[in-house]
Parts: sequence; structure tokens; C-alpha cells
Amino acid sequence: MFRGNPERNLPGVGTVPRRPKLLWRFKTKTKLEGPYEQRGDPKLTPNTGWQGLGWTGQPVRLGDRVYFGSTDSYTYCLEAATGREVWHYENHHSIKGSITIHDSRIYHGGRDNRIHCYTLDGSKVWLRKTGQDMDSNPAIVNGKGYVGGEDKHIYCFDPGAGSILWKYGPTNGSVESSPCVVGGRVYAGSDYGTLYCCNADTGKLVWKFATLGDTDSTAVHKDSRLYVGSKTKRAVEVGHLWCLNAKTGKKIWHFAAPRGFWSTAALSDDGSRMYAACNSGVLYCFDALTGKPIWKRSLGRRLWSSPVVVDGCIVQGVRDGSLWCLQESDGKPLWVFDDGFDIDATPCVAGGMIVIGSQDGWVYGIGEAGPQEKINPHWFRQGPTFRKRTDHSPTGIVTHHSSAPPPHIWKDTRAGA
Repeated sequence: MFRGNPERNLPGVGTVPRRPKLLWRFKTKTKLEGPYEQRGDPKLTPNTGWQGLGWTGQPVRLGDRVYFGSTDSYTYCLEAATGREVWHYENHHSIKGSITIHDSRIYHGGRDNRIHCYTLDGSKVWLRKTGQDMDSNPAIVNGKGYVGGEDKHIYCFDPGAGSILWKYGPTNGSVESSPCVVGGRVYAGSDYGTLYCCNADTGKLVWKFATLGDTDSTAVHKDSRLYVGSKTKRAVEVGHLWCLNAKTGKKIWHFAAPRGFWSTAALSDDGSRMYAACNSGVLYCFDALTGKPIWKRSLGRRLWSSPVVVDGCIVQGVRDGSLWCLQESDGKPLWVFDDGFDIDATPCVAGGMIVIGSQDGWVYGIGEAGPQEKINPHWFRQGPTFRKRTDHSPTGIVTHHSSAPPPHIWKDTRAGA
């Protein structure tokens, strides 16, 4: 699931390539916005195209397979080693968030206003209609599923049958964050600046906290503490990072930044450091207990992708199409992959490789070059400044294209329909 577990504190596992090689790339389809899902956004027209992976869009690695939902409206299963498509599954509109795999079933929401459940071979089990989009990633704990909706509700559902067990709302704006579930409590943030804590069995409110801004980021739990970011909706965006007591909702520390925190924070293995990506383009490292900044690194453009901290490294996507691998201790760059378009999605780091998708429709598999093998230069920026990509040629890269038919336009994706 997004960030690895229901506490949302396992962003990646295994090793990070130190001598990176682009193993394969996979091209998704393009889904047109259509006339039913615009939600009044003046930037979108019926002909606006969606492709690739969106925010937050972290792929899932299970064994020798990679699974992800795409904004082209399909869910894909690929061979991890080769990028070859195993199957695709059609949804009625884009999947901007991440999928969850639990007990050999796949769960996710989407812009078709539904919670989906199907098997690992792409066979539908059930669908459950909700009131609006669902960018939130489901968490399944103790036989119950939890997910947020843009219809201003937090949902608890039966993973087996899809029935709604309870829903809390209306919340203070939409719930695009992914529920953090631990200790019999559910934590989720809302669009207009509230973090909610609900009883996991009943949905009853335990406490709520004013975050001072849009809380799309997901709360991360560690040692009875919650770490969550927000952004104001004023003309000048301001960001806030909070560390809260998970039991009481009381503030432990707070950090303000010149731009918002759209992405989800990550913790070091021992929980002593917290890493947060700011919309200013700056990646911060904090002392997790005190909130004192330790170091910061400017990556140049806005950061919506959530950092993955594992194996002494931080893997961070940027909205200029670059994927940075940084040294965890001091933020020193180790290498930079460059797709050239927005990376809003969060990388999957597992099995010794990285899978990341861009908004230009491409999904990439990055692995480790062999000891006697030349490092594949395609799409990788060169040192020492890592500011220029020198080789744009696709020659020698294993390339696959989606075998799915062109996505349809569905009338049943209208909000409330």
C-alpha cells in the first residue's frame, strides 16, 4: 500500500541501486477528461488528457510482479524484471492515488467515484459507489478497510463484500489523504485544514486538530507520534509541518515553510530523523523528536512526490521530471534520473530496483548495473552538478506499450450519479 503499512512509516524496503541502469520503460494509454468529471476546474476541458502515474501513485511490488493504477483509467500488472505487461483492468476514470494489495486482492479508489476490489489476475470481485473522487489509498486492518473520499467522508468498509460499515462526516472539506490506522484509531486529514482521529470500530470522533491548511498529505505514525504536513489556501501559499501526540492530538512541535507540504513525510529506520518535501523545491531533514532542521537541499522545482527513505538513501521525485537519489545522512546527491516531465508519483523501492511513473505516460524500471557493465547513460544526468541530461536516445532500452484499448468516456463518473 502507499507508504508500505497502515502506520504509513515503511516507504521502501531492500537496497537502492548505486550504479543505476534503466532496465525498461512502459507507456500507458491516454484518458480524456470527458464531460462528467471536471468538478468545475477551469483548467480542465473534456479533451484534457490523463496518462502515466499521478499524485500520489506509488506502485506496489509483490514477488516478481509490479502493480499500479494509472491516470489513463487502467490498472496494470507488469513483470518486475522486464516491464512486460501481464494484464490490465479497466476502470471508468483515472486512478490518481495508490492501490493496496491485501490477502491476494487489489483495492483502490478513483475518479470514477468507486471503491474497487479485484483479484491478482484482474478479475472483478466487487464495486462500491461513493459520492465523489477517491485519491486516498485504502488501509486494511483487522478485517476492516479505511479510505477517504472527496465527498467529505472517511469510510470504513468490509474488504470481503464491499459493504460500508460506517462513515464519518461531513468533514471540513474533501479527504484526499490516506488513512493512517494504528492502535484502534484512524487518522485522516481534510481539504480545509483539519486532521481527524476516529475510533476504528465505530467511526466516533476521538479528537481533531487544526493544521492551518489543506491536509492532503498522509499522517505518519511512529512511537505514539504523528507527523503530517499542510498548506494554506491563501494567495501566498505557506506550509506547516506538525508533530502531534497520537493519543491526545496535542502539538509536540511545529515548523513553518515558505511553501506548502503536499507530500507525505518519511522517517529514518530508527525514527530519529524526519524527511519532508516542500512545494518550494526544498527537501528538509529534521530531528524527529524536536523538529530542529538538520539539513536542507534545493532540488529546483516543486515537490509533490513523497520521499522514500531506505538503505541509507532518499529517493525523491520532482515536478521537472527528475528523480534524485540522495545520501540520507547529509542530502548529498548520488545520481539523478531525468524523464523530462512532471513526476508527482511516489517511487516504489523494493526488490533491489525502483519503479517510478511520470505524467507524460511513461513508467520506468531502474535497477543496478553489473560490476563489469557500463552504466546506461540514457536519461541520467551527469555529475558533478547533475544539472544536464546528456543522452536522450532510447536505443537499447526495453520498451513496452500498453495493450489496452483506448479508454472509454463513461457517464456514470459524474459526482453523485
